[in-house]
Amino acid sequence: MLAFFAPAYGGESADEKGWRVWLEPKSSHAAVTLPIAGAERTVVCAGFLEADGPRAMTKAELTAMGIGMDRFAARARGNAGADLARLTPRYERNRQRVIEYAELRSEKPVVASAVLAPKFLELFKDTLGEKVLVAVPSRFTAFVFPALAGSYEDYGPMVRAALRETAWPVSVEVFEVSREGVRCVGRYGEP
Repeated sequence: MLAFFAPAYGGESADEKGWRVWLEPKSSHAAVTLPIAGAERTVVCAGFLEADGPRAMTKAELTAMGIGMDRFAARARGNAGADLARLTPRYERNRQRVIEYAELRSEKPVVASAVLAPKFLELFKDTLGEKVLVAVPSRFTAFVFPALAGSYEDYGPMVRAALRETAWPVSVEVFEVSREGVRCVGRYGEP
């Protein structure tokens, strides 16, 4: 049945495996988005992973698919699992060898999508806990902090620097990722 809708929006994006949702700055004014609880500057953008990276979908494309945003987003999050599977966290430890944070980095602009994958928490449950805090300064980079006894506030300069150094900035907001979902819990301010 999905093949029936594919010609309506054609090209590489017709492949359901390319459906994605990712964190995007609200200022990008993408046509099809979902809000994030508590977020002021960031939304979840819907679109397609193409050869050059993610491309936001138009409202006409979503309408032509005939499945609605909720169904699209659920399938797109599942597809982000393929992006997450290609990422290996690099852990930063303090002098006592306690993990301060994990860094996810990719040469491809898939990290802002991978953090929304259903199995994202499983990647960190044994090292950072069942609930984590995530900063996504660019489509290529995310920093993941333990929610309990973490010191994510200390890493504002690192997150802001990563945001300034990219052509595809995402956010200085901090998101809590838990079994209940994703919500914004803070923002790195200017120094």
